[in-house]
Amino acid sequence: MKNTQLLIIFLSIVGFALAQDQTYITKKIEGHPPEIDGQMNEASWNLVDWGGNFTQSQPYEGQLPSQPTYFKILYDDNNLYVGVMAYDSVPSEIVKRMSRRDGFEGDFVEINIDSHFDKMTAYSFTVNAAGVKGDELISDDGNNWDQTWDPIWYTKTSINDTGWTAEMRIPFSQLRFGAKD
Repeated sequence: MKNTQLLIIFLSIVGFALAQDQTYITKKIEGHPPEIDGQMNEASWNLVDWGGNFTQSQPYEGQLPSQPTYFKILYDDNNLYVGVMAYDSVPSEIVKRMSRRDGFEGDFVEINIDSHFDKMTAYSFTVNAAGVKGDELISDDGNNWDQTWDPIWYTKTSINDTGWTAEMRIPFSQLRFGAKD
């Protein structure tokens, strides 16, 4: 896959998932990939800067968030790596609820990958603060969210004194891609 196509995928992740125009630069990992342990303390995460500067979509559309959230994206030949830091000024109030897969209970983060570059379909990956996975196939211009799609991917979370972190490893083999240019 060409690096430009990967860059478009990453821009689509940010653009589709958040409906906000932002640019994010990512890098290919040449050495050791991050260990998916929820800590984000591997040297590979230092290859890229934090992305963020989000605005709310709920409950107050377009307003600044009450707590900031930042992300990093890396990739290698086989996987996409996403790291998230969700700050919380009162970590004891983070809702860390166990549930079944696709439960979406408690505090969670979600990324949507528009690998077809059509802004109508996407692959959604969600994890809550307890580490419960959610994944859906989005179609029909975002009107259909199919929870029966259960790709193989890996994630871990961790709560610390400033909020919580999530690390994800999504194999490219679990995604489908649009036509190459």
